Amino acid sequence: MNQADSEKINMILLQSWFMITTNWIDADLIVFNTCSVRQKWEDKVFGFIEEIHRENEKRTDKNKHIKVWITWCMVRKTGLDSKYLDWYKRDKNNSKKINTLTDSKEIFNNDDKLFPRNNNKIDFVLRIEDTKFLPLMLTHIYKEAIGNDYKFDDYLKSKQLRENPSSATIIIQTWCDNYCSFCIVPYTRWKENSRSIEDIVNEAKEAVLSWAKEITLVWQNVNSYGKQFVDRKFWNEEKWKWNEWLGKSPFRKLLEELDKIEGLDRIRFTSSNPHDMTQDILDAHFDLEKTCNYLHFALQSWSNEMLKRMNRKHTYEDFKKQVDYLRSRDPFFSISTDIIVWYSWETESMFMETVKAFEECEFDFTYNARYSVRTWTIASKIYPDDISDDIKASRWHNLNEELLKSISKRNNSMIWKIEKILVCWQKDEYFFWRTRNFKEVYFEWENIKIWDLVDVKIESLDRYVLKWTLN
Repeated sequence: MNQADSEKINMILLQSWFMITTNWIDADLIVFNTCSVRQKWEDKVFGFIEEIHRENEKRTDKNKHIKVWITWCMVRKTGLDSKYLDWYKRDKNNSKKINTLTDSKEIFNNDDKLFPRNNNKIDFVLRIEDTKFLPLMLTHIYKEAIGNDYKFDDYLKSKQLRENPSSATIIIQTWCDNYCSFCIVPYTRWKENSRSIEDIVNEAKEAVLSWAKEITLVWQNVNSYGKQFVDRKFWNEEKWKWNEWLGKSPFRKLLEELDKIEGLDRIRFTSSNPHDMTQDILDAHFDLEKTCNYLHFALQSWSNEMLKRMNRKHTYEDFKKQVDYLRSRDPFFSISTDIIVWYSWETESMFMETVKAFEECEFDFTYNARYSVRTWTIASKIYPDDISDDIKASRWHNLNEELLKSISKRNNSMIWKIEKILVCWQKDEYFFWRTRNFKEVYFEWENIKIWDLVDVKIESLDRYVLKWTLN
C-alpha cells in the first residue's frame, strides 16, 4: 500500500518539477510515507528527522535547508509548521483530531500533534486524501509557483510513476472496519470504502498498455471489497454461501473482469482476512487463468482465546480449513501470514500452540512481530503489556527458526520443477522475481531482458531463495 502511494507521490512531485535523488543529503525535500502499525516504525521516522535537523543546523543559508514532509498514517490533519503561518490567524477551537480539508485556506493550520512534538523540525504534514493541496503547500513553502493547484483532485485516480514498469500495484479500497484490539489503523483512517470495478479495471488496462504484465491489488482487507454495494445482513452471516444467496461476491466479480484483460499475465492481491474469505474467492485461484496460486492472510495466533482477545473474527479452525482447501487443490499453493508474538496475557502454552500452527500449516513465509502497545487502541486501554522484551525476543527467534524449517521443506519440494518467471529486476549478474506461487528466484543473465517471461528450472536452495537455470 505504501509502495503504491509512494509511486503516486513520486508522479505528482515529478509533475511539480521535483526529481528523485539517490542521496538524502542532496535533497531539497524528504518525504516520509509512514505506517503506524508498529511503534518502532514511528520511532525510526523521528530518529531520521533528528538526523536531518542536525544537517540543517550545519547550513548557514536557510534557503538550503532540507524540507521535511510527513504523510500517511502518522498524520491526523494536513497543515504547515508555524514558521509558515506568520500572516494567518487560526481558530484553534475549530480544530479536529482527524479532518480532511474542504477548502484551500484550511491548509494554514498546525493543529497536528506532530508539530509540537518535533519543534519546527518538520515543514508540513499532509493526509494522503488531501493530495490535491500539495502543489499549493509547496508554492507557499518555496515562495514560487509550483505545479497545478487542483490538478490532482482525487488521489486514488492520480497516476503512479511505477518503479517497475512490468509490475503494477493498484489500490482498490480505502481504510479498515475491523477494529482488531491491537491495531491503530481504524483510528488513524476511516470506514472502508471500495472503488468501482470500472475505475479499477480502467487503471489496470492503462497499466497493461504501459508494459505491465502483472498487477497486485492492495488494501488492508481486499476480500471485503465491495461490501458497501450489498445488503450488510448478508455480509455479516455465513459468507461461504455467497453462491447460494447472491451469486458471486464483489471481489470475485472484480477478479473476473481483470482476468479478461488482454496482455495481462498474472493477478495477485494482498492482504486478506480469514473471516471475510468466501469460497468463490478461494476458487478464483484455480478457476481464473491469471490469478496466481499464492495467498497472504493473517492468522496472528493459533490460540482461539488469544484471537478473541485480539478481536479477530476467525478461529484457528476457520483459518486451517481454508489452508487445507487450497493445498488440496494445489500442493504447491503458497501461503504467508502475520503472527503477533506474546500479545497481552499470552501464556507459554498459547505460544506453543502457535508453534504447532507452523508445523500444521507449513507456511511459505510469515511476518512475525513482537507485540508493542499502541496508544488509542482497545488493547492500550484494557490489556496491559505484561510480557518482558527479553521473552518476546526469545519467542520471536523461536518462531523464525520454525519458519526456516517450514520454508526449507516447502522450497525443497520444488527442486527440479520448471516454472515460468516474469523477469522484473536485475541485481549485479542476476535477474530475479517470483514464481506464480510467489517464490523468489535468482538466475544468471543469459540473453534475456526485463519484462520477459522465461521458463526456469530449480537447481539449488539458499535459505529463503531459490536458484534456477534457464530451461
